[in-house]
Amino acid sequence: MFGLFSKKKKQLIVHDKIWATEKAKFEACLELGKSDPNILFVAWFEETRNSLQLYFEENNLEKEVYLAARLGLMQEDKNFIFVEHHPLQAEEERLATRFGKKEITVLSSLAEPIFELFGSARIIDLLKSMGMKEDEMIEHEMVSKSIGKAQGKIAAKSTINISAKSQGEWLMNAGVNI
Repeated sequence: MFGLFSKKKKQLIVHDKIWATEKAKFEACLELGKSDPNILFVAWFEETRNSLQLYFEENNLEKEVYLAARLGLMQEDKNFIFVEHHPLQAEEERLATRFGKKEITVLSSLAEPIFELFGSARIIDLLKSMGMKEDEMIEHEMVSKSIGKAQGKIAAKSTINISAKSQGEWLMNAGVNI
């Protein structure tokens, strides 16, 4: 009756790991890539993919960084590590469902455009004043829920997925102010 007794849709579980800077995030990716050959690094945007790929090459790690749009089913047995969030949570859920993933891990930095929308500069200043070091990571369920809410606000302004080379370009083309 009016959906009151229907089962609640199971949502994708997202484990967020966030660093203050892109360099710290890339360093963590480098360490993960060295320690686990089964990890598949996935970027939503070409700019991020190219930057991380270059970082790996400069640090002598032979590891491919994949674009989410170009993932093939033969890679489904790998452990996906996303190296940024897509502005639309529905896109993350769509890809996870396609590959049968109930949980994903997303590595981010507060310097990314999606975080800048929600005042990441103030958060970085606060973390520094509390003594947090650049290579330290933030990870908490409350943070992941906050990111999901932010993606919901973005989705309210733009429900279609727009083709873009970077997260910032996507947000700008979608009419979401940075």
